[in-house]
Amino acid sequence: MSRKVGKEVHSMKLLIGLDWSQDHHHICFMAPNGSLQAAFEIPHSVAGFARLDKERAKFGVPATECLVALETAHNLIVDYLWDHHYQVYVIAPTVVKGARGRYGASGAYTDATSARLLADLLRTDRARFIPWKPDGPLVRQMRAKLSLIEALRKDIQRWSNRLLAVLLRVYPQPIGLFGQLTAQISLHFLIAYPTSQAAQSLSLQDLTRFCQQHGYPHRRRVPALYAHLQAPQPKPDPVVVLAYQDEVPFLARTLLSLVQHR
Repeated sequence: MSRKVGKEVHSMKLLIGLDWSQDHHHICFMAPNGSLQAAFEIPHSVAGFARLDKERAKFGVPATECLVALETAHNLIVDYLWDHHYQVYVIAPTVVKGARGRYGASGAYTDATSARLLADLLRTDRARFIPWKPDGPLVRQMRAKLSLIEALRKDIQRWSNRLLAVLLRVYPQPIGLFGQLTAQISLHFLIAYPTSQAAQSLSLQDLTRFCQQHGYPHRRRVPALYAHLQAPQPKPDPVVVLAYQDEVPFLARTLLSLVQHR
């Protein structure tokens, strides 16, 4: 339910603090003199966004005269606000955190008080902030691609570290066999031959065929690769091998999918 305090605001700006989350948002309407006008919560849905507009309309203030502060530009509600001509201000979380003491020395907060603080920051510190506007289509596409590339890089690093640790423990022969562990041919090899026993059961002809199928350019090195695979290796505890037997192909398939999308 809406909670309204004081008089309605006509013919002036409305300051709106929006504390966002994945499935709901807390809203605070504040007048330029600092009086609290309304506080309510909306779901993250079409109906919830429409309620925000409906509550705003009760004050007779057009969306163009409403200033909205929130801590992210990466939420569908930001797209809604921009499309409906609200003035949007994205305030860094560090700024909000630094201002929490204005309502109490403890710095304790709730979603509702965070929304109120965001509105109040617009009232007292708006000159510090730059109104937000979306980038152009090309820039947004580039940002999305770069974000995906960075996420893939981090995932590849994380999974390859895990794969390396497992191989060092139970199956070290493929490490460095085809160069980088994240090379596609390395991952295909681990999927096809996920254990030391499988690798040592290869014939030179089998390995040559595998290298040809996966475009390995160094044919003269294949006998040396084969000799490396066949060289005696310290034998790990069979119980440990059993514990990790499904992990090597799983990690290799996961990494291969990530590498192919990089």
